[in-house]
Amino acid sequence: MMDTSEYIALFLEEAAEQINILEQDILLLEQSPSQDVLNEIFRAAHTLKGSSRAMGFTAMGELTHAMEDVFDALRKGELSVSTEMVNRLFDALDTLKAMRDQIAEVGASDIVCDELVQSLRDILNVSSPSHAPVPMHTHESKQPITSLTLQEHQREAALTAMDNGLQVYHFTVRLAEDTLMKSVRALMVLQAIDASGAAVIASHPDEDALDNEQFDLSFELLVATDKPIDQLRQVLLQISEIRDVEVSPWQGGPGDSPAQTTTVTVPSPALSEQPPTEEKRSQIPQPAASPGDGDKTAGRAQAVSQTVRVDVARLDTLLNLVGELVIDRTRIAQLGREFEARFQHDDLVDSLLEAAGHIGRITDELQEHIMKARMLPIEHVFNRFPRMIRDLAQKFGKEVRLVMEGQETELDRSVIEIISDPLIHMLRNSVDHGIEPPDERESLGKPRQGTIRLSARHEENYILIEIEDDGKGMDPAHLREVAVRKGVLTRDAAERLSDKEALHLIFAPGFSTAKEVTEVSGRGVGMDIVRSNVQRVGGLVEVDSTPGKGTRFSIRLPLTLAIIRALLVRVAGQVYAIPLSSVLETLKIYPEIVQFVGRRPAIVLRGRTLPLVSLQAHFYGKDFGALSYLSEQPMFVVVVGLGERQLGLVVNHLIGEQEIVIKSLSRYLGEISGVSGATILGDGRVALILEVADLFDNVSACAA
Repeated sequence: MMDTSEYIALFLEEAAEQINILEQDILLLEQSPSQDVLNEIFRAAHTLKGSSRAMGFTAMGELTHAMEDVFDALRKGELSVSTEMVNRLFDALDTLKAMRDQIAEVGASDIVCDELVQSLRDILNVSSPSHAPVPMHTHESKQPITSLTLQEHQREAALTAMDNGLQVYHFTVRLAEDTLMKSVRALMVLQAIDASGAAVIASHPDEDALDNEQFDLSFELLVATDKPIDQLRQVLLQISEIRDVEVSPWQGGPGDSPAQTTTVTVPSPALSEQPPTEEKRSQIPQPAASPGDGDKTAGRAQAVSQTVRVDVARLDTLLNLVGELVIDRTRIAQLGREFEARFQHDDLVDSLLEAAGHIGRITDELQEHIMKARMLPIEHVFNRFPRMIRDLAQKFGKEVRLVMEGQETELDRSVIEIISDPLIHMLRNSVDHGIEPPDERESLGKPRQGTIRLSARHEENYILIEIEDDGKGMDPAHLREVAVRKGVLTRDAAERLSDKEALHLIFAPGFSTAKEVTEVSGRGVGMDIVRSNVQRVGGLVEVDSTPGKGTRFSIRLPLTLAIIRALLVRVAGQVYAIPLSSVLETLKIYPEIVQFVGRRPAIVLRGRTLPLVSLQAHFYGKDFGALSYLSEQPMFVVVVGLGERQLGLVVNHLIGEQEIVIKSLSRYLGEISGVSGATILGDGRVALILEVADLFDNVSACAA
């Protein structure tokens, strides 16, 4: 049997892609079936069937084949789409996913799917294959049109093969219309023929053209073999995106045209299990090498190198190395400035600055390209939601339409991994608590079908994700009452909250307004985790809601987590980095304008009270009041924002902006309130990076 282990990774990736296409298209099939969707979904099923059978995963191939039959019947108009049919197709799809996951884990699948296959065949009102006669695939006899013209040495090779008792066949291989990498498929065909013990004597177009994809959707081969031709043809048909293989005996006539095409029967999809012996291989003549053979090999290597699959761990390593390079670039630049200040008008210093500048530019470009290589479109996350929304809507008896926009928006893969769970939770809440039942919506004058809009777009150096529904919305007064009843806030504190601040109560741990706990929400353990996950990656989540109109969540995320711009400040002789994404403005104030609300210092900024947090008081336990009144010197305040809230951080000195590389501290020091990590400065010293959200929490805790 052919050794397929080296192709397992490629198969798993292709299977994931085809399963994803199937899932999206089954949803489209239910919502708005069209011939284009049916054609695409049929091709996806056909491709997955072929590749799984080629890899020896028979059950997977059988299940996909049953799905393919249903799609074919739909395509021919013999069936119409129903909810029951879609449910069965999704059940089959879930089983395919489970099979793929098991294969990825242990290299094989033992999942039984006979009942599922039968349920799909019941849709067609046919018996299972075990009770029905095995269909014999036949191909109409027809005269092929060939462009294959043999050179003299190729003709001699073909005739010699026939003299040695081999059969020579003319193959016409046709690819699917949407084949993306035609040269790869052609190469796989050539490799499969070689692996079966047969030999390719000639091809049209030639191998150079095949390598460079200089052909339409078909190519021709002259093949010598001693194997049953049905077996070889079946092997080729099991290659993905091979639509058809037409075979006819070659008789070596003067025009090199093949004889009339024979009727070929395909008794079973089994692969060739008997590799050719070396003796038989030696009987197969090889065409004489042409002068361009070396160039052909180089050309093939060049074609393959245009797209390379890279392990994610290698990209992570590259990014870490670039991060170290950014640190050294900053250090070299600082050394250059110090040398310039000390040795002015020195040629060596000028050369050093020139080299430092060049290294800086190259590092910037390298960083940019590595960051782009790690970017993925957010559709990798979004594509799993339509199915989830459909299933939830069906479970809760609601009618929900999910509209997605901006799936092509790219962001770092590490951010994509983290944002998936928060989005799932918010979408579940929208279906469970946001969208009303159809009858209730109708009585309110709304369409029976609710709409959830999920969108993503870039804004400056951030990505903005919004989840908006047209459901019942949230009432701030009700949220305040629930917060007091659950002991989250005192009544005085609750009454001081603005409507906007009251909406943020849903992010408090244990807070829930649900009257009953459902399978997916209502326990009050979700939105606080959503916010903490978003904040953990330097993001921000906001909520707006109007009772009776709906709710909109806005999530602002950095494009990457590894390298950021920060404002450097000095506090008690130490340098701290404040992420520039949180900085709104900087102020210079005098102690006499500081007021106290209770024991909390604050100033009035443009008519609005701005709470102050002294970083020296926060990190070194000093009393802010004593610090401010002991000095008559002006103080510097960095105003930071978190949604609608603002906070003034009192620092000793402002240093300036700088690009910094984030280093984790938790493995050495654990979690420190107010600190998210550290970075290495140009002079080699370590600076702590502030976690602004923690400082806001500190102020909120004091206020409550």
